[in-house]
Amino acid sequence: MPEQRRKHHRLPVESTTFIELLSSRAADPEPGRLITCKSFNVSRRGFQVRLGEPLTVGVILQIGIDLPSLADTLYLAGEVRWCVINKDDRLPWIAGFQILNANGSDIDRWVALIVDMEAQSNPDKSNE
Repeated sequence: MPEQRRKHHRLPVESTTFIELLSSRAADPEPGRLITCKSFNVSRRGFQVRLGEPLTVGVILQIGIDLPSLADTLYLAGEVRWCVINKDDRLPWIAGFQILNANGSDIDRWVALIVDMEAQSNPDKSNE
C-alpha cells in the first residue's frame, strides 16, 4: 500500500460508489461506462474503494457516493492516487481517491458530513 501521508482521520464507512470511467456524449452513439464498487473508509479529502478492475493512477473521474446517512447521492470529482491488488477474489483491486474541489460538485456537503461523522465518532476531538 502507498506511503501513509494522511492529514485527516479515516472513518470506516462502507457505501455504494459509482465511478464514471467513460462519459457518454450527445453526438456519440457509444454509451458511457460506469462501474459500481464499495468504499470502505472515508476522510474529508479522500476515500478508498474495493473494485473489480484496476484504475489508472492520476486520472480524474466523476464519482457518485451513496452514504448510508443520506437519502441522495453525492457527486464528486476525484483523482486516483493509487491502485493495488486486493486479496479478495470478488473485488481484486483497492484504489485510493483524493477528492478535488470541482465546480458543481458536492464537495462542501461531503466535507460537512465527514466533519459531523468525525465529531460523532470522537466527541473529544471534534475541534481538530
